[in-house]
Amino acid sequence: MRIIPRCLVLAFMPFAAWAQSGDEDDARKDTNWQEAAHTLPARPDERNLLAFRVGSQPEGRFFVDPESISRGEDDVIRYVLVMRGSGGASTVTFEGVRCGVRARRLYASLERDGGWRAMKNSAWRDLPVQGSSIVMFGYSGNDPRAVLAYDYLCDGPAPRAREDIIARLRGKRIDYLDPGHGVEP
Repeated sequence: MRIIPRCLVLAFMPFAAWAQSGDEDDARKDTNWQEAAHTLPARPDERNLLAFRVGSQPEGRFFVDPESISRGEDDVIRYVLVMRGSGGASTVTFEGVRCGVRARRLYASLERDGGWRAMKNSAWRDLPVQGSSIVMFGYSGNDPRAVLAYDYLCDGPAPRAREDIIARLRGKRIDYLDPGHGVEP
């Protein structure tokens, strides 16, 4: 019988645990956390949409409605996402992200008549893992929700402030060492 070195077993334990977590709410073990009530936003105004880049050669275009961005008392960042295919078709959804557990939720989609349709199966789902496990689990930086979460909405496990999210989407970075932002260097 071959003995597997203990260091190899320990090195791959986090990957095995992540792979077993699945896409359902069982990955969200915080029993004290309660999702706050939310309201559906207004239909997004085309003139206000902020674009963000996904991958090196995206198949479509991706936008966020800055008016819809909110951070609830439950630390969920909610927003309207607009995805346009290269042929011009659009999908508009109202979504949420929980940074601390790397999860997303799809609440509703916009119908042609301008009204929101709530999703029937609106459970929290895992975002692809960022970092060293990208190659192992297939995350290549082309998932618009993951790019939005990791590059704009979340600062590691902490949700960003609404103003910081909007500044990032506009291509600006807030310098927290700038005395104008109240933090001394």
